[in-house]
Order: sequence, then structure tokens, then C-alpha cells
Amino acid sequence: MINFSLDQITEWQLEITTRCNAACPQCPRNINGGKLNPHMPLIDMDIEWIKKAFTKEILDRCKQIFFCGSYGDPSVHPKFLEILQWFRSQRHDLWLYIHTNGAKRKEGFWQEIAKIMNGYGQIDFGIDGLEDTNHLYRVGVKYEHAIQNARDFINAGGRAKWNFIVFKHNEHQIETVKALAKEYKFHECLVRKTGRFFDQKKLEPMQKWPVKNSMGHTVRYLEMPANTQYRNDSVTRVEEIKKKYGSLIDYFKQTDITCDALLGNKVVITAEGIVMPCNFFEHNLYDARFHEDTDPGSFDPLGEKMYNNQIIQMYDKYGKDNLKIQNKTMEEIFKNKFWPDLVSSWEQTEFKKGRLFECAFTCGQTFNKCWDQGGSKR
Repeated sequence: MINFSLDQITEWQLEITTRCNAACPQCPRNINGGKLNPHMPLIDMDIEWIKKAFTKEILDRCKQIFFCGSYGDPSVHPKFLEILQWFRSQRHDLWLYIHTNGAKRKEGFWQEIAKIMNGYGQIDFGIDGLEDTNHLYRVGVKYEHAIQNARDFINAGGRAKWNFIVFKHNEHQIETVKALAKEYKFHECLVRKTGRFFDQKKLEPMQKWPVKNSMGHTVRYLEMPANTQYRNDSVTRVEEIKKKYGSLIDYFKQTDITCDALLGNKVVITAEGIVMPCNFFEHNLYDARFHEDTDPGSFDPLGEKMYNNQIIQMYDKYGKDNLKIQNKTMEEIFKNKFWPDLVSSWEQTEFKKGRLFECAFTCGQTFNKCWDQGGSKR
């Protein structure tokens, strides 16, 4: 059986902060775009943790450092440039890859990133529309700031991709965005088919997603694209899966699990310093949908509240502190029994016997809405 091994890891995904300048309604850092998620810690990763954890031996094997948050935007970290510069000082050809909404920081910041990357890196700018639509999902983000920062980065020699999530309110702008991306010299324009129009408690597709204000009141809705070619294939495949397996739960019990992290020789480090196989584990730790007190009376498809607590219980069992880079060396972290037990869990066919729902949900063979977004490769 293949297991996670430190000497095999070639990509490290770093969520260096849980802070963000946006309030996207489908992001777990807030409640549908409104109140801040009360379960999420507000924290910035300490640069000294990074320097301690990433030894020369680890960086010599490394192909990519990926700055992409489950909860935060890396550009908000107060020492982001310092962190980038430190990694560059360790290896001139280390690939530095960033996901951002692009609207934070002042003039000069993005040009400096292009200088640090020096031809070995890329930024994916998440800009979901134009001036009249981008803010409908990227709440709090000004289109003019994001697009100007992206252009500053490109004009300074940076390689950039325009990531465009399609909704009903912006699907009419796809061709315009593609044309602008070409005009502004983006390396690529990626149209993304979001898989988030799915109720993870009821296990049913959603036609619309409520957008709430700071008082918790629904003020409008996000809707799936009218054009079915821009809808996530897995979400539209639910009824087909039910017919074949009897129910989605039965599918999740039976499907083979091909772990994307293990397949790609990559792991995540959260802003708290916790080493995890993927950011979906972090979603389970803090996403309000997985906490009963923020969703009273919610349907629990696995029974006994297991759906809410499987990952939480796993980290309670092995101890989050034992998997933190500020407390342990990487060698000690990867010797933790957490990793072989995680891999062994995929052989189980019952959730009550240890099969992890999140693993079957994210890395099963047929319902794979994350990889059906477009742009992801397994």
C-alpha cells in the first residue's frame, strides 16, 4: 500500500492567512457572504515557522510552493512579499504559484511579485466578470482594482491566468472576458464550472444559493448558469449515480478512492501550521456547515452526527499540535500514525468503521465535482 512519505512530497500548498478582503457567498470563511464564520481562527502564518520547517533537503525535492487558501487570500498576509522572497532566496528556480482575487495592496506590490518570481511562477487572478458583475460573487472586491493589479503584474513580466467562475449573472460576459484576457496578455483564461451548487447535508444539487448580509438575512441568490455547458458535470450527474447505486450514500460507500494529494505528491499547511493531506480536511474542521450549533436541525446523512465530526474527531485522536510545523519537525509529522491510518480508511466500506466521507466525496471515481470544474488535473 502506498503511503504519504516526506521524501515523496514535491508540492506544498500554503494557506498563510485566514484573512481576506472579500466575502464570497460560497466561501466557508463566512456564512453565505454575511457573518464571519465563528469556527474559523483568524491567524497569519509566522514566517519563522516556514523557515524552520522548510529545510534544504525538503526544498531540493520541491517543484512548487502553492499559495492558495481555503479561507484567506495570501496577498492579505502582512509579510507576503517577505515570505516569497525567502523561498526565492533558497532556490532561484522554485516555482511560486499564487491564487488571489487580486484587489488588495497598493501600486508596486504586484510588480514586486513579478520581480521575485523572475520567470519561475504564476498568479491566477480570480475575477468573475466585469465591473458590473465581478462584485456579485467577489463581494467587497472592486473590479477596477483587481484588473489593474493583474495588468501591473503582467506588464512587469509576470505570468498570469484569468480564472472566471460562471454563474447565471455573468455567463453572457464569457466571450468578452476571453477577449480582454487576450488583449491584456494573460497567459490563459480559464472558465470554471463551480461544483458548489450542491447541498452537502441533503446531498442534492441546488439551483440557487442564498446570499446573506451581516444580519443573517437573505438579500439575493446566486444561480447556476442557464447554459448547461457551464454547469458542473458531477452536479448534473447525481440522478444517474442514484440509479446505478441506489443512493449517493451507497455510492460513497462503494466508490474507489484515488487521493489527489497522494497521487500528486502534495500536502497542505494551514495558517495554524497544521500539515494536512488537502484543504478539504480544513473545510471540515471549520466550515460552519459541519458544526451542529450553526446549523441546528440539519439533516445528517451518515447518522450519529458523523458527517459533521469525522475529520474533527480524527484530529482530536492524533492531536492537531502533533501535526503543526511550529511544534514538530517535518520528519516527526510524517511519522505520525495519522498518515497510514488515513490511507487505510479508504479500504473500509462503512463510515462507522472508519471510511472517511470527505475522501469518498472529493476523490471518488464518479462524483468528482472539484475536478469537473475545469483546469484541475489528476
